Amino acid sequence: MTSILKVDSIQNAAGTVIMPVMAGGIIQVQSVNKIDTQSITGTTFADVMSVTITPTRANSKILVQCNLNITCGLTANNTTGARYSAVKLYRGSAQIGINSDITGTQAAVWFSVQSTETSNSGFQQNNSSGSFIDAPATTSAITYKIQAGNTYSSNHSTYINRPSYGATDNQTYVHKGISNITVMEIAQ
Repeated sequence: MTSILKVDSIQNAAGTVIMPVMAGGIIQVQSVNKIDTQSITGTTFADVMSVTITPTRANSKILVQCNLNITCGLTANNTTGARYSAVKLYRGSAQIGINSDITGTQAAVWFSVQSTETSNSGFQQNNSSGSFIDAPATTSAITYKIQAGNTYSSNHSTYINRPSYGATDNQTYVHKGISNITVMEIAQ
């Protein structure tokens, strides 16, 4: 005789679902919003935001997604924008999400920023994004961090959640957005 037990979820005494997720399902989501502005000068990358997740299973994958309002400026309050800003992804202190074909002095970044170096481009704010599937193989807490910076000139600046020009102007053309980083534990 064969017995089959079918349930929608299994819960512990506190009512927390503990084992309903099949392979490919989302076990948990952690997310952080950055609602302030930030200026990063030169070619040194700076921390922008981070999020921590504690996987429930050692074989889980972690999907990292980032949406960043970011732009680059030639100099402070220059109406002409600039190029060469980019974003790096870290798990703890280790940089991840790196292209395997980097040679010489090419920049190892997670994703680049689409900026233009034309008149009035300093008023723009660009939304750039990246996704990465990580396999950390742990049930210990993990912090995923993003850094941003410029890879070309110490005179350029990278701006988060604001345009490079007019950030203090009280005008409707000054757009200030928000950015976020989200991590999802995916069952295997």
